[in-house]
Amino acid sequence: MLVLGGTASNGIDIGLSRVLGYDLEKIETSKFPDGEIKVRIPEIKEGKVVIVQSTHYPQEKNLFELLLTADAIKGSNVEITAVIPYLAYARQNRSFYPGEGISISTVMSLLKAVGIKSLVTVNPHRSGPLMNFGGKIEVIRAERRLAQHLMGVFTRPMVLAPDSGGVELARSAAEVLGCEFTYLDKNRDAYGNVSIKEAHGGDFAGKDIIIFDDIISSGGTIELAARHAYSKGAASVSAAGVHLIMVDGAAERLKNAGVQRIFGTNTVPYEKAETVDVSEDIAEGIRRMERDIS
Repeated sequence: MLVLGGTASNGIDIGLSRVLGYDLEKIETSKFPDGEIKVRIPEIKEGKVVIVQSTHYPQEKNLFELLLTADAIKGSNVEITAVIPYLAYARQNRSFYPGEGISISTVMSLLKAVGIKSLVTVNPHRSGPLMNFGGKIEVIRAERRLAQHLMGVFTRPMVLAPDSGGVELARSAAEVLGCEFTYLDKNRDAYGNVSIKEAHGGDFAGKDIIIFDDIISSGGTIELAARHAYSKGAASVSAAGVHLIMVDGAAERLKNAGVQRIFGTNTVPYEKAETVDVSEDIAEGIRRMERDIS
């Protein structure tokens, strides 16, 4: 058994090696003069290999490093599992306009083409399109691990989903915290401007609101939710995101909206947040997969 850690493994490769008892090796990368990357791996003749590589920014570089690594192993008598904590291109899961490519389908086809037999990922944007992969898939839900980290941190917690799509994630987090949850309805006008229409239940007054979401990217949705919570009397607002992408001034946007603390996981590196290691959850997912295969 071997864990191969890529340049974007974010310490999860080390955690998996420790929890599963697998040997750990690092993927060596270098560049040609024109900027093209190449990888080098240890000699592998047989057995099971777990490649750990998140595909956050720079997405193309991190994804291609993963593909090159798997392809370098493919000729051996080896069973390859890819652990992709943050799976890029999952947002484009259908053609929203005529002529658009479905990027997650392309990614799934590439993973299959380089010999990856099993896939483990954390809170993908949509799970359905992953079925195009064709191999074994294990989806890890990290919001409960994140919620466990928050137990005892807040005096009067209430979990808030910033839109109806996050209801199940919020419900799961609130169950761990033993508190109530609610969600917001958004309204988008003809010009693309987004506003909060209403909250579905819950008394915000005096509560420590924790906005839970799978991905915090530009922070615009979290900003709107935070301002709405304060307008309804919230004592404090914090944000918890499984994947902290944090682009386009997101940190400043959340700060200006009164978000006091940001929590996340190590699926994506973000130094300004309080992060939780999801290695044990991924390790358990790998164990479940092995039990199902055997």
